[in-house]
Amino acid sequence: MLKRIMIVVAVAMLIGVLAYSNMAAEKDELLYMKQILPQTSFEEINNNPPTFKADQSNGKDHYYVVFGEANGYGGPLKIATVIDPLGEIQQVVVVESRETSSFLNKVLKAKFLDQFKNIKANDPIELGADIDSVTGATVSSRAIANAVQQGSHEVAVNQLGLSISEKPESWKFGLAEASAIILFLAVLVLSLVLKKSKIRYITLLAAVVIFGFWLKIQISLSSISALLMGYWPPIHSNMIWYVIVLGGLGIALFSGRNLYCYWLCPFGGVQELTSMVRGRSKCRRVSNQALKLLPKILLWSGLLLTFLYRNPAIGSYEPFGTLFGLTGTVLNWLLLLVIITVSIFIYRFWCDCFCPVGAFLDICAKIRRRLGKLVHSPEKVTRHQMPMNKNE
Repeated sequence: MLKRIMIVVAVAMLIGVLAYSNMAAEKDELLYMKQILPQTSFEEINNNPPTFKADQSNGKDHYYVVFGEANGYGGPLKIATVIDPLGEIQQVVVVESRETSSFLNKVLKAKFLDQFKNIKANDPIELGADIDSVTGATVSSRAIANAVQQGSHEVAVNQLGLSISEKPESWKFGLAEASAIILFLAVLVLSLVLKKSKIRYITLLAAVVIFGFWLKIQISLSSISALLMGYWPPIHSNMIWYVIVLGGLGIALFSGRNLYCYWLCPFGGVQELTSMVRGRSKCRRVSNQALKLLPKILLWSGLLLTFLYRNPAIGSYEPFGTLFGLTGTVLNWLLLLVIITVSIFIYRFWCDCFCPVGAFLDICAKIRRRLGKLVHSPEKVTRHQMPMNKNE
């Protein structure tokens, strides 16, 4: 009874914090304006999207500053676009970000924002055609481009009287999306239909290569937070996000089993590879119940932080980006080194003791088993109950 009360209180706190943060006032754009264009007076000429006319102190020059928003991989970005009277973009600034920091840092280091200079405000901005994306941060690149286009087209039509030629929104579906869908379908068939659990090493290795080193994307605490907060990127241009995030959640809710963690998680796959250094049979599994409870506590704490600050990236601490994106602070690299080293001796050390994603998917699978409607009597297998048979 006490356990149920604690669960209800924990969920109620999350809902309450999320509701409170959604009612909190947004930052005043004027605070950003004074940083972007100092010694300038501003006049708001539109509030949707926020648009300002900026007059220079010499009384001769003026610019238009418009704020656009778009959702990245981990959350929304607010972008300020400065446009001159001739209708050319002069400056693009990220003024507010809830995006995953490793992806945003990669974009900024690549000087991605410089590509927008001198583009006409009424021109279409298409990633891969008009500007180049940043490898390993395509979703973030596309979000910034969408926000700039949203704002610049507003100024072009309503302030400069220009006509715009909108390109039809094309659906991005290529080798990456097809590979991800095939992997998820393979897991469903192999695990639920054929029940060939030994073959999961093949899908794990494929996930390490495809999701990890190639696409650099996996389910994370920031993507879960973004999903729950409604920060969903446009589906037509970010289908890979939906395939992986909703795919991992979907198979847990469909099957009542956390298949993603043991069949498709690239970081889990790397830990399994490190466990083979000494031999799987020699690796111990975490048995301490307090340590097994820690991922759920970290999940709840991370969600509480992200809901409070309305920033999915703020509560994320996973070492995924450091390993596959080769970016991170000294502390990130030290954490990764410790995890990989300990994983040689303790099987899936990160998964059992620290991973919030595994805890979230375990909860989803447990809810599915409790409901018991979609699949009759699903086999109850969680991350902590995977067999330790060295021959599997």
